Amino acid sequence: MADRSIQSTKAMALRKLGINETYQLAMYLLDQYRGTTLSCRYAIPPRLAPAQSRTHLEEVVKIAVVDIIMRHPMLQVGMMNATSKTPSWIQLRSLDLTQHIKWLYIEAHNDFEQTVQETFRVQLDDRFADLSIKQPCWKITVIRQGNAHIMEVLLTWNHPQFDGAGAKVFHEDFLEMLNKAENGAYERTGLDGDILTLPETPPFLPIPIESLKNLPLDLKYLAKVFWEETRPQFLNRDVSQAAWCPIRSSPYKTQFRAFFIDNASLLTILALCRQNKTTITGLINGLALIAFSSHLNSTIAPAFQSSTIMDHRRNLPPAPPDAPWVRSDRTVSNYVTQLPHRFDAEQVARIRSKLPADASEGRDLSTDLQHELWAVSAHNRQEIVHKLEAGLRNDLVGVFKYVTDWQQTMRDMAKKTRQFTWLVTNVGVLNGNTSDDGQRWSISRAQFGLSAEIPAAAIEFAPISVAGQGMCVSANWPDCAVDLMLGERIIADLERWLAQLATSGKIGFE
Repeated sequence: MADRSIQSTKAMALRKLGINETYQLAMYLLDQYRGTTLSCRYAIPPRLAPAQSRTHLEEVVKIAVVDIIMRHPMLQVGMMNATSKTPSWIQLRSLDLTQHIKWLYIEAHNDFEQTVQETFRVQLDDRFADLSIKQPCWKITVIRQGNAHIMEVLLTWNHPQFDGAGAKVFHEDFLEMLNKAENGAYERTGLDGDILTLPETPPFLPIPIESLKNLPLDLKYLAKVFWEETRPQFLNRDVSQAAWCPIRSSPYKTQFRAFFIDNASLLTILALCRQNKTTITGLINGLALIAFSSHLNSTIAPAFQSSTIMDHRRNLPPAPPDAPWVRSDRTVSNYVTQLPHRFDAEQVARIRSKLPADASEGRDLSTDLQHELWAVSAHNRQEIVHKLEAGLRNDLVGVFKYVTDWQQTMRDMAKKTRQFTWLVTNVGVLNGNTSDDGQRWSISRAQFGLSAEIPAAAIEFAPISVAGQGMCVSANWPDCAVDLMLGERIIADLERWLAQLATSGKIGFE
């Protein structure tokens, strides 16, 4: 391993990290963020499930991973000068697949679901080995129990390597490769045991969006952002910021919770969203507003801000003819941006006036609160639509290009007032190819989670669904900054209220 690392340091630097990649690397280096995980439950074809097929199963998985690596060059590259102001992606000579594929076999008497959740939580807070080792910062962990016809595959990665939408593409392509690998030859060029020798020709990496497209900034927008970033704290009169939750960086620990919604319930909720001109993302934002308004009083939180993570792939030009990923929307890379939302004191006071006198025990949403919920959710959706229509104009990534030292910027951010109370990152619907005869690989559910992002939102929500199979909603928060009981009450509210909407099937207003 050491020899291969020494060889790889002589390899070619392919390009500098893009704006998003450098920003996320700075958070990682400062221990303000650690890892992200997208886990999928795969149905194993019956012929590969028995214990005697274990070697065959592992070979099929390895071949599928190799095929994904060759389709997506960001899985092939390491990093050079990671701690400098201008880190670069570097061409690697080979990958040791034992560093990227881990198998966890558990006994039949063990609780499979408990093992999955414990492994998921641990991996969120795991750090990758020293970046100087020059291995790509991603891995899959396969959890298997006895002869069960399912296995859990946890993809965990360091965010500079790619984003959540890229992870969804990884799993969808992995599913495709599994079905191909099982039926095809098991030899792959460059694969010798667990060592994959990469092609000598440098891989064609996805290009950062700031190098592909212009990111126009109106002077008024730029001036506003500059003022908000540089004004002295004593001039900050913005009561919507999350001053109730001071930014703390240690001890670093992520609190993570998740719940699942079956497909019948999800279909009811989606119908309500359509009738009320919103989406799951808008609905989660609306439910979070009511939950935080319920559990934080007007003295410490008179107003709120939240953030929605959005995917820029829709703004990319067509993929180059020689790109192995073929289509721009199938790129495993880093193309996210943020859209802030503001909920003013008048709006929050109106919601609080409709809350039950004692919300400590948890109550269903009243008719009045459902009116507020759908109004907020629809408005949130409209803000997202306006952002989509604006494309790359007045986007935060355009502002980020003026940052010259991301590590210092993130250190400074950790000393300021927290801006967002919550964040929603929804990677959407994953295609699990489940309308099948059960003889092929398929995905029955997914779970998405982020490690605590120290200077970001107090609580982050990450819904994801599998087509025809239901939805998972997860939440994370930094243990050192957010009270445990508050976090658990907020996520419990969302679970209860989504179940209420699914059960009642009521629109909320006529």
